[in-house]
Amino acid sequence: MSTEASTQTVAAPSSSTETTQEKSRPSPARQETIVADQILTSDQDAKHSQISRVFVIAIDHSSHSQYAFDWAVKNILRKETDLVVLINVRPIPSIPGPYTIGATYMDFSEMITTVEEQQPPTFAGFCFEIESAEPIAMRGDARDEIVRKVTEVNADALVIGSRGLGPFWDL
Repeated sequence: MSTEASTQTVAAPSSSTETTQEKSRPSPARQETIVADQILTSDQDAKHSQISRVFVIAIDHSSHSQYAFDWAVKNILRKETDLVVLINVRPIPSIPGPYTIGATYMDFSEMITTVEEQQPPTFAGFCFEIESAEPIAMRGDARDEIVRKVTEVNADALVIGSRGLGPFWDL
């Protein structure tokens, strides 16, 4: 018999308080799934053996993302027993122009690496607040990658913060 957990999206309230539904603790089989998906490495297994819930928090460099993270830490996370998967999705650049229909793929990896090295680390301000935080950097369409990762880690909840104009707009 397969056990599937439904994922709920928890958005940080702008000013009023919201109640959230808490789920029951996952079965040992669920914890094995998380480890099997290699969210945890063998060195970290002992540290994360008491994980009761998995939260995915999508973050970027915006103040909205910081607010959603802070709200989640204050209102719904149990720092000692919850696994928090922090994800940041960067879009794959495209070349705008009149000849893009038949254009071949151009390799921008060197330019992207240079730009990323100049930006401050996205996860630097987030990981130190939670005992079991796993940062994951991804590339692609934010909607698709976030949904894929939430499904992959069998998350109990997804926390996002956006005012509606970023890549989470259509999520």
